Amino acid sequence: MGIPVIFVFTGTSGSGRKSIAHRIGHEYEWTHVVSCTTRPARERELGGSDYHHLTREQFNEAERNGEFVQLVDIDQDRYGVRKSDLEAALSIGRNVYLILNREGASAIKHLYGEQVIRIFLYVDKQTVRERMEVKGTPFYIVEQYLDHYTDEVMYRKNCEHVFQNIEMNKTLELIRPIVQQYQ
Repeated sequence: MGIPVIFVFTGTSGSGRKSIAHRIGHEYEWTHVVSCTTRPARERELGGSDYHHLTREQFNEAERNGEFVQLVDIDQDRYGVRKSDLEAALSIGRNVYLILNREGASAIKHLYGEQVIRIFLYVDKQTVRERMEVKGTPFYIVEQYLDHYTDEVMYRKNCEHVFQNIEMNKTLELIRPIVQQYQ
């Protein structure tokens, strides 16, 4: 087995990137690298599974200590991937996956180069709104996400693989042959 591949699932908010990433990651027994955030946990989010929720002070201390391989500020919240988490996952020898926004995906690609495969998922703006409303996402958060939509969707030109995720099972069928190339 060669060097593990770092799969980065990125794309528009509400595109289903987290659901797709976890399904594919589980099927292929990849290791999930969980990001850190200062954002409060949302309903149905599991600490340590969706995010490592840190206080702003904890996050800033980790940043001062150089613990992050990637970090970004989005609106009033901070997000980052700890280098120790990513390196520990890679040391196992299996492929890994991360779920990141465009800034995070670019940073990881810059640092790890050809070892990184970005899979971009998107849906149209109306579908984003509908999916978020169905999940009970507060109006102001939906509006924040939609404010970033154009910038997010334009990032697809930078990614190795792009999929419109209208129906999850069909999207999974399209992604599987792509990721099998890297097994």
